[in-house]
Order: sequence, then C-alpha cells, then structure tokens
Amino acid sequence: MRLNLTSPLRALSLALFGLLVTPALAQQVVFVEPAQLVPTQPTGRFIGSLRARSTSVMAALEEGALLELAVREADTVRKGDVLARVDSRRLQTSLAQVGADLAMAAATQLEREANLANAEADLEALKRAAQSGAVSERDLRNARTKVTVGQSLVEAAKQSIASMQAKRDLLGLRIADSTVRAPFDGRIIARHAEVGQWIRPGDSLVTLVSTGALEAWIEVPERFIGRFDAQLASVPLLMEGTGAMAVGIRPRTIPMVDERGRTFTLILDVESKGALANGLQPGMSVSAVVPLGQLTPRLVLHKDAILRRGTNSLVAKISPENIAVLVPVRVLFSTATGFAVEPLEPEALVPGDRIVVEGNERLYPGTPVTPQENTPKPKADGQSTPAAK
Repeated sequence: MRLNLTSPLRALSLALFGLLVTPALAQQVVFVEPAQLVPTQPTGRFIGSLRARSTSVMAALEEGALLELAVREADTVRKGDVLARVDSRRLQTSLAQVGADLAMAAATQLEREANLANAEADLEALKRAAQSGAVSERDLRNARTKVTVGQSLVEAAKQSIASMQAKRDLLGLRIADSTVRAPFDGRIIARHAEVGQWIRPGDSLVTLVSTGALEAWIEVPERFIGRFDAQLASVPLLMEGTGAMAVGIRPRTIPMVDERGRTFTLILDVESKGALANGLQPGMSVSAVVPLGQLTPRLVLHKDAILRRGTNSLVAKISPENIAVLVPVRVLFSTATGFAVEPLEPEALVPGDRIVVEGNERLYPGTPVTPQENTPKPKADGQSTPAAK
C-alpha cells in the first residue's frame, strides 16, 4: 500500500530537512587579520603612590617660649620665609655680656703688651750695663724671665679674646636659629605647636611638603629584580583615583627588599610641569606599566582573536580551503594592539596565518567560512575599532 502524503505534511518534512542540512552547507562570514611577528616585551602593572621630592618636619633648634607661628595648614611658603620665632631674649642678654667681656679682654691685652714692652726695654738696658760689669748675672736672668712672662701673658690675652669671639659668634648663630625659616618652597600640611608653648630643641613645629617636582614610588615584587629593560627611559603613569596620566622618567631602585611585603621600590621622577596645578598631589595612588625584559619578536594577535574554552585559550585560523582550524595557544602578555601568544604545538601558528577576529564565537573545527579582511572603523575621537559584526 502506497502512502500518499498530503501537501501540508510534505512541506513540513522539507522544512525539517532544510533545518538539518542548512547549517552544514552554509558558510559563515568571519572577519580575519593576519598573525604578525612583532618585537614586543612583557610588561607588569605595579601600584604605588606619589611623593613630594622633600618632606620635612621643621623642628626648633633653641629652647624658649614660642612667640610666633607665622603659618597655618595649606599655606604656601617660599624658601627663606619665616615659619616660627622662639623667644631669644636670654641669648641676646648673653651676647651683650660676652661683648662686654670681650672689651675687657682687649684692654687686658693692651696692658700686658705695655708691660712686655717695658720689660724688654729694661732687659736691653741691663745687657748694655752688663758689658761693663755693673750688673750681676742674677739681675740679667730676672730681666729675661720678666720678658718671657710678659710674652706669655700677652699670648694668653690673645687666646682669651679669640675664645670670647667664638662664643659671641655661637650666640649670634643661636639667636638666628631661634627664627625657623623654610628650607625650600612648599606648603604647610600640619602644625604641631601653638604660640606661647614652651619649646625645647628638637620639638616639632610644622610639617612642610615641597611643591613642584614629584616622585612616584612603585612597589615591585622581588621576583622582578633584574628584569627591567636596561634601556628603560620612561614609564607611563596612571593616577588610579582621577584617571590622569603622567610620565615617569629617570628610573632607579632602592637596593633593598622589604622583609614583610617581599617587594622593592622603583622610584620615578614625574615629568609634569606645574604638577600641583595639573591635579597631581603627594599621596595619590598611582600605577606604572613597566617593561620587563628585552624586545623579542613574538606573534601578536588582535585582542578579540582569543577564545576562552574552560581553562584553555584558542584561536581560530582559516586554512587555504577556508576551513576553520582551532589552535591552542598560550597567552604570554598583553600589548598595545592585542596579545602576544605562542602555539602549544610548534608551527601550528605562523606569521601570516589568517586569524578570525570577529565571528569566532560560533566556530568549531571544520566549519566552512567566508573570510573577509577586517577593516578598522574610525571613531570620532580618532581611535579605531574592528568592523561591526
């Protein structure tokens, strides 16, 4: 008995057949870019903070009552500006006393020089008289002794004057030190004393942070010691809080590893004129992308070429027959244009291979495709993006 299919049933059967065969026969359109061999180097992103070139807790050098504290928090000062004054009246009184003592010592020196001149004249007279035998040897010896004693007294007077002059200079220096001045241009970030407070040498008065030049102090894990590029000249810096960009130059490291954090410090000068005016402040969080190792030719692929399948990384390349081939790769590090990779199997991926950068999510091994060259689509800001799917 022959079964006669009605027209609706036959149409349904053809539709189901079409759904089964169409995916196998249709070719998927994908966008491809060639794998490129590009000199690249790995980089590391490390976190740190900005610091002022100089930070100083200004302390008193002399003891006394604090007569004046001329600044407050956030004040800007120039080098040499007065920050504080300590009572120096006792020192000034001591200076006046030393001045009087110095005048007395000068008078004593004149007196002793006169006595010495008289003793020398007596000695010369006795020497002439001794030639005729009118003076005894004892008198002549006593005259010589008086001259020697007179010379010693004059020299002692000179040394006493020199000592008093040194004391006078020291008191002048101490009086000058009772006025605390800014050692560099900066801003006041804290006050530690108040007017009228009794101050002792070493007591903190204000904390001063220098303006202008800033440094980025970056904490780097110890495993990266010795891996910095020897030709490293500058490093891009990103302010984590504001998104502002700067450039770090003249890199140098502190030759000691922190025992607790197991990190060492990379210091960079921040190349930014008027850094404070540009919104960069000491204490801000900053990250640095630091090149590690030398430039080495590596395969670099578009960032969208990498497929994540579980713990594996794959890229889809197109064979000469326009068939998709999935190649396992190891992602080494990111670059400015994509990712540096290496195939898990040698020669599985070589420069010039056509790599799918769009449409690879639905590809499986053996899928026939229609490849099209990926043409960057310019954006309004001048950047470029892959062509739309």
